[in-house]
Amino acid sequence: MYHYLIPGSLLRKTNLVYLLFFAVLVSHSVALFAQTDSLENKTLQKKKMSLKDPEDGAIDLSEFLESASGFLPIPVIITEPAVGYGGGLALCFFHPHKGKGGKSVTPDITGVAGLGTQNRTWLVGAFHRHVFGDDRVRTLTAIAKPNVRIKYYGNNNEYLSKNPVTLKMDSWIALQNVQVRLGATRWYAGLSYTFFQAETSLDTIPGRPLLNLILERLKGTSTISMIEPRINFDNKDNIFTPTKGFDAGLIFTYNASWLGADDDFYSLNPYFLGYVPIARGLYSSWRFDGKYLIGDAPLYAYPFVSLRGIPAMRYQSDNTMVFETEWRYEFYRRWSVTAFSGGGKAFESVDNFDNIDWAYTIGTGIRYKLAKALGMHTGLDFAWGNAKDFAFYIVVGSSWSK
Repeated sequence: MYHYLIPGSLLRKTNLVYLLFFAVLVSHSVALFAQTDSLENKTLQKKKMSLKDPEDGAIDLSEFLESASGFLPIPVIITEPAVGYGGGLALCFFHPHKGKGGKSVTPDITGVAGLGTQNRTWLVGAFHRHVFGDDRVRTLTAIAKPNVRIKYYGNNNEYLSKNPVTLKMDSWIALQNVQVRLGATRWYAGLSYTFFQAETSLDTIPGRPLLNLILERLKGTSTISMIEPRINFDNKDNIFTPTKGFDAGLIFTYNASWLGADDDFYSLNPYFLGYVPIARGLYSSWRFDGKYLIGDAPLYAYPFVSLRGIPAMRYQSDNTMVFETEWRYEFYRRWSVTAFSGGGKAFESVDNFDNIDWAYTIGTGIRYKLAKALGMHTGLDFAWGNAKDFAFYIVVGSSWSK
């Protein structure tokens, strides 16, 4: 898991490992300028930009973010414990876009990206995001070459859960996404298509011939070809660091052999992200995320518990259920502190739900209001998991996104 420059879109966190990297990168970079309410009535003006707020004199990037056009490099910082520390760069070109009456709306964006981590995971890719009309329809097209090395914990296997092996995936991905705002409402509908092909291999374990035989059967080439319709209601007051409102929706995934996939499987993903102000300067956030798989999927496509402080794919099975809460308190001018905790389960069925232990995390962080006009905060999170895992995250905007 990693955060850089603005969550608030996708990353969305998906059960597919490749989207953990590329889709987050694409969606986070385009979300940087997705605040339509703040941008659509502003025209781009050629003037000297200030990096300080005229009211309090503090460092503030509002003016820069609101007037960006042309070429812009976007840094990537990775702190996901499952792949190690790393980084990269997205080179983006912003095409000005006009709506009715010549008003500026969120720009079209074309870019290329590359990243790498200390365990030799790497990715290169390209993407284009296009806006139609008055920002009623948005499309995202992407293609990438990920080469992923990640720890595999065996889908609740007793031995592998404590002694993970390395899963290697030499893969390709193509993604096409369309999102439509339904009239003047806060309802949104979307449809995406993903093609993913991977050559997978796993390390063997000395002295475990039976387990190695099972791991050997998991090797080979696999193909995913799936469509993903979604619908959601979103009335958050801010896409970057919300303080009130909620985003709730349902995502349905259909992977089909008639689309070119190896297997047929389905999944449902209901989710809820809620934001409630408690008192002056004190804000609470609440998250529920459930994923339910029907059918046989490749080992990397099974849902896993996604929480700060827990490595990706650490707890994985046919179904997952995650709860999390975060509290933020503004204690001095632009500075805030956060505290968060969450729990989740990865279980095969309802019958064995009670037999699976909860995975849980606890953590704290600090935030600075980097762009006051956009309500955007940035900072660091430090999280501890129940399996003695520790991780830190660079966060800009919200720690959650779908």
